[in-house]
Amino acid sequence: MAGQPVFDTLIFDADDTLWENNVYYEQAVEEYIELLAPFAPHPLEVRRVLNEVEHEFIPLRGYGSRNFIDALHETFRRLDCETDGQAFSLAIETIGVRLQRHPVAPMPGVALTLAALQERHRMIVFTKGDRGEQAEKLERSGLGVFFEGIEVVEEKDTAAYRHLVCRRGLQIETTAMIGNSPRSDVLPSLAAGLWAIFIPHERTWKREEERVGPHERLLVTQTFSDLPRILSAARVRMQSILRE
Repeated sequence: MAGQPVFDTLIFDADDTLWENNVYYEQAVEEYIELLAPFAPHPLEVRRVLNEVEHEFIPLRGYGSRNFIDALHETFRRLDCETDGQAFSLAIETIGVRLQRHPVAPMPGVALTLAALQERHRMIVFTKGDRGEQAEKLERSGLGVFFEGIEVVEEKDTAAYRHLVCRRGLQIETTAMIGNSPRSDVLPSLAAGLWAIFIPHERTWKREEERVGPHERLLVTQTFSDLPRILSAARVRMQSILRE
């Protein structure tokens, strides 16, 4: 029927889709580089070591601001073997406090768009990181009223999407994942058989970037506010797939 929505369920990423996030981590890294400048004057080297530490830490400790702060401490230890670390440790914790208290304001158009979509779709937040931290950010954003729940996992891989489908009783053919990350939002949801709506963000974390190629279940839009139009336009493509 023409009045029926194409998708009955919409799954939303949180960080850098509903609100800004990575920009505050980048600000923290810039503060950190400035802090370490007296004995680590090369920013690229600081970033290289930090990336190395995060690559080691994330599989063991997961995501979240506390784990990131711990990575800053470990990077300091690897870069310097002589400086008394107490003052630097306190300064790193101060950077961490600012990071953890960063604003969690919906990006432009998000609240109004979610309010419109809520009338026709079942909506869930699906994110990764520390559950308490992510739930708190959703509450601080004021967007929690639009969602039936939030799911927080260690990694958003294909298996995680399949488990979500089972836990929530979702219909693969009429469920779409919406987010800014190729690695965590787009590619694994497509691999799980879902639809994906990619909203690129210029400040997406480098770790989340991967090539996104053409796919019959992939839709792309540049703005969150354009979601209602994109969802409506998907009807023709879905009908074509179902006929095949």
